[in-house]
Amino acid sequence: MIKHDHHNGAQSRRLLKHFTFALLILSPLAGLSEPIAIPEPPDQGVKLEEKDIKARQQLAEMIDKIVKDPEASERITQTGQDRTIFCNVCHGKDGNSKRSGVPNLAAQNPVYLLDQIQRFADGRRYDRSMSSLAESFTEEEKIMLAIYYSRMEAKPSGIGDPEQWARGKKVYDIGCAQCHGENGRGEKGYARLASQKADYVVKMLKEFKSYTGRRANPWMTVVAASLSDEEMAAVAAYVSTLQ
Repeated sequence: MIKHDHHNGAQSRRLLKHFTFALLILSPLAGLSEPIAIPEPPDQGVKLEEKDIKARQQLAEMIDKIVKDPEASERITQTGQDRTIFCNVCHGKDGNSKRSGVPNLAAQNPVYLLDQIQRFADGRRYDRSMSSLAESFTEEEKIMLAIYYSRMEAKPSGIGDPEQWARGKKVYDIGCAQCHGENGRGEKGYARLASQKADYVVKMLKEFKSYTGRRANPWMTVVAASLSDEEMAAVAAYVSTLQ
């Protein structure tokens, strides 16, 4: 049974009203492709973002405390080795995926990764394999796994060509760097995009653009909705080159 099915429709309709507020922040993207018409948002659009930021800060503080614990390193390594047996099949033993449409987890921002594991576990995100696996983790295992993968080395794939990378950098600098960082390594709990697989980045952008409810994020939907398929491919190729 998919737990999020009961509320996804209402949640999607509610979040659709938030997009105009996000457009005010991301207005430079309008010149990259056709403009989009979005309704006025209610006040809770701001509150949702503040809530997310506060949650990220709490996760960051918790992870930072664990990392500074000298006894935690051994637990992180042991938990990672024990609990990533099934994860390795798709995400690779070193956290660099060899499968199409599957993300790299190596060097991922641990705050972001922990948040996503929790979302799979509680139904806010759904994937048949990931959701059942995340549900099986204890709270400590989720934290340890997030830190475990964050310590792995990301390997850039560098697909595409210099001209495509240049186009992708232009898109990235305007629409992505504010949250994901100039170097693509993620800031304040946002996802690391540096060295991410290009096909996965395109896949996620299309999911955000279609707004099916699988990836409900008003800010990302605004960005994705402003991009053409060519621009998505270009920015995905660009971030795959970053270290």
